[in-house]
Amino acid sequence: MRKARRPAATALALALALQLGTVVPAAAAADITATAGYENGNSPLNLTQIARYASGQFNVDGGVMEIVAYNRANSFAYAINGQSGLLAAISLENLAAGSSVARLSGTDIDVKALVEAADSSFRYGDMTSVAVSPDSATLAAALQAEGYNDAGRVALFTCNSDGTLTLKGLVETGVQPDMVTFADNNTVLTADEGEPREGYGDGITDPRGSVTVVDVSALTSEVVGFDAFDAQRDELAASGVVLKKGVNPATDLEPEYIAVSGGKAYITLQENNAIAVLDLTSRTFDGIYSAGFEDYGVTPVDIDKKDDAYAPKTYGSLLGIRMPDAIAAFQAEGKTYLVTANEGDAREWGDEDLGTFYLNEDERDFGDEGVTSPTGAITEENSGLTGKVVFFKSEDFDGLDAGKDYLFGGRTFTVYEAGEAGLTEVFTSGDDFEALTAQYLPDYYNCSNDNAVVDDRSGKKGPEAESVTVGTVDGRTYAFVALERTGGVMVYDVTEPASAQYVNYINTRDFASAVEGSEEYEDGELDKWVTGGDVAPEGLLFLDVSVSPTGEALLLAACEVSGTVAVYQVGGAALSVLPFTDVEARDAQAVRYVCENGLMAGVSADRFDPNGTLTRGEAVAALWALEGRPVVNYLMDFSDVDPADSCGEAVRWAASQGIAGGYGGGLFGPDDPITREQLAVMLYRYARHEGYDTAQGGMAIREFTDFAQISGYAAEAMTWAVESGVLTGTATDTLAPGQAATRVQTAQALLALSQIAE
Repeated sequence: MRKARRPAATALALALALQLGTVVPAAAAADITATAGYENGNSPLNLTQIARYASGQFNVDGGVMEIVAYNRANSFAYAINGQSGLLAAISLENLAAGSSVARLSGTDIDVKALVEAADSSFRYGDMTSVAVSPDSATLAAALQAEGYNDAGRVALFTCNSDGTLTLKGLVETGVQPDMVTFADNNTVLTADEGEPREGYGDGITDPRGSVTVVDVSALTSEVVGFDAFDAQRDELAASGVVLKKGVNPATDLEPEYIAVSGGKAYITLQENNAIAVLDLTSRTFDGIYSAGFEDYGVTPVDIDKKDDAYAPKTYGSLLGIRMPDAIAAFQAEGKTYLVTANEGDAREWGDEDLGTFYLNEDERDFGDEGVTSPTGAITEENSGLTGKVVFFKSEDFDGLDAGKDYLFGGRTFTVYEAGEAGLTEVFTSGDDFEALTAQYLPDYYNCSNDNAVVDDRSGKKGPEAESVTVGTVDGRTYAFVALERTGGVMVYDVTEPASAQYVNYINTRDFASAVEGSEEYEDGELDKWVTGGDVAPEGLLFLDVSVSPTGEALLLAACEVSGTVAVYQVGGAALSVLPFTDVEARDAQAVRYVCENGLMAGVSADRFDPNGTLTRGEAVAALWALEGRPVVNYLMDFSDVDPADSCGEAVRWAASQGIAGGYGGGLFGPDDPITREQLAVMLYRYARHEGYDTAQGGMAIREFTDFAQISGYAAEAMTWAVESGVLTGTATDTLAPGQAATRVQTAQALLALSQIAE
C-alpha cells in the first residue's frame, strides 16, 4: 500500500469547499454555512446540508452509524451505533430548513439490555438494522445471535412520544438477520444473510440464507428458505447467478437487502450477484434473477491506482460483477421498477491458523515482472498498468465465463423493470460515478473511507456504491445513491426509468482535517485515518414533504466511519448561479461566498480570474468589507496610499486596528501582490481582533518541506492558519509562503475564516 500523508497537507481549494459541514461546538453550530450540492443553481434539484448528528465515535474500519429510520409521529430519527451497540434517538422536532448546519443531539437506548431483560435465553450478539412502521406505531430492530449459526430475533417496540421505546415482543428469525423493513404496518421482513463466518472446511457449517416474514400482531414468524432452488442450480448459474462450486443454492445464497412493492419483496443476494422475488401472499419465491454485469470492453473504467489521476480505459476481457447491496422500488406508469447500488463484496471468512480461511480475491500486482490478469488478456505491456488490481477468483465459482476477467462490483447503479417474466435491465449509470467524482474531487478521486489518498480504490471497487433510496419531489422521482468510499450522494431523475438523468452530487466530507486520535500506523508510517465531516455513508432514508419536520423533503445519511448522521434538504430555493465561466465546480462555493458578501468581485462580467494575483490593497479591502466597512478617525502615514483611492479607507481602518502594517519608511505597497504569508498575517490579526480562538499546537506546519522558508514575522500567523484550516498547501508537501496568493486562494481563505467560531 502506498503510504499517505496526513490530510492537513492536502490542497486548499477543494478542502475548504467541503469542510463547511464540519462539526463544531454547539454554541457555534448556527454560524457554519451549509454545504451545497455541486450543481445547486444549475440543477432541477438542490441539495443542502442543514444538520448533523455526531455520535462522538469513529472507526477507520466502519461500523459506527449504519442504518437510520424515522418516526413521523414523534419526530425522532433512530440510528444504529454498531460500535457502542446502542440505538441513538435523535430529535428532529425543532429542525428548521435554513442556510446553517444545526448540531443535533440524541439519547442512547440500550436495546441489548431491554432484550436480555425480556428473554435471558437469547444470546444477544449484534443489532444490524432498524425500521419504523408506516403508521409510526412500531419500531423493529434486527438482532443477530452471538453464535454465528443461531437464529436471530426481531425486537418490536412501541414508539413513545418522548423518543423512548417500550419492548412489546421478540420474534425468532433465520440466521444472521442483516436488514429489516416493514411490508405494511403488520408485516416485518428480515434478510437473513447466513454467512460462513468460520470459513470453509470439514465439520464447519455454512448457515442457510433466508427471508423471515413476521406477523407484528401475533408475534409469530415464518422463515422462507431457498431449498426449492437446489434442483435449479445449473439453470441459475447459466443465467449469471454466481454460486460457489460444490455448494447448493439453499446454502450459498446470502440475502442482503429488501425492497417491497405491490405484494412482492425484492431481495438482493449480493455475493451471488442476484435478486430474488418473494410473493408475500404465498410466501414462496417467484424466481431468482442475475443482476447482470458491467462490460468494461464498452464502458471505460479506471483500475490504475498508481497514476494518481482519473485515467479510464476499456478492456475487452473485463467485466464487473455488480453484486448489488441496497435495493429500492418505485412505481412509474403502472409498472414496478427496482434500483440497485452495485457495491460488490468479497467472501473473507475463517481463520488461517485453523486452516479454514477463505478469500475469493485474486490480487495481481502489475508492477511485478510477468504478472497478468487471471485470463492473461491484460498485461502490463498492453495496458500500462503498474499497480495492484483485485480480481474476482472466478475459478472457484459457477455462473461466470472462463474467458473473462472479473472485478468486484459495478461502480454503478442499475434500474430494472420487474414484470411477470422476471427482471429486465433498463438503465445503468456506466462510468458516471468515476467521471463525476473525478471532476468534482480531482485531489480525492477514488480515495478510500479510511484515508484521503487519491486513486487508492481504483484497483478495487472504485467509489463503491453502497446504499440507494428513492423519493418524489414536485412530482418527479429521484434515486439517491451513496458512495461509501469517496463519500457523498449522487442524485438521478428516474421519472422515466429507461432514460434516467444525472441531477446533482453532494459531499460533506471534510478532506482537509483528520479526527484526532484516528491515526493508525503500519511500519511506522501513517496508514489509515478518519477525515472530518461525514465519512462513508452506509444507510440512506428519504423523508418526503408529508412527513418531514421542516416542510421540505429531507435525506438522512448514516455514516459508518465518521459516526455521524447527515441531514440534507432536498429541493428548496436555489443558490445564486455564478456568472463566471472560468470558475471550476470545486471552487464555486468559495467564489460565491466572497461575491455574494461583497468581499471580492469578478474582473469582468463573466470572469473571476481565479489564478490571478491579489494586491495588498485588495486584500485589506476584503477584510474591511467583512467588518462592515467602518469609518475611523485615524491619520495614516503611508505616502503611497491616497485616502481617496478605492482601498484608502480600508487601509486606514486596518492600520488603526493593527491588522495591516507597511514595509517601513512610510510605504504600504497597496499595488504589490500579497504573498501567502502576508495574507496569513492579516487574517490572523483580524481573527484576534474579532476574538476568535487563535491557539495552535504548531505541529501540522512542520509536515511541509518548505516550512523553514516562512519569515520570522509570519511564523505565528502561518502556524495558526495551517492549524485552523484557513491555509493549506499549494501542493501535497509545499506551503509556498513567499508565493503570491491567488484570487481563488484568497476567496477560499476568507470562506474558511468566516467559519471560525469563538
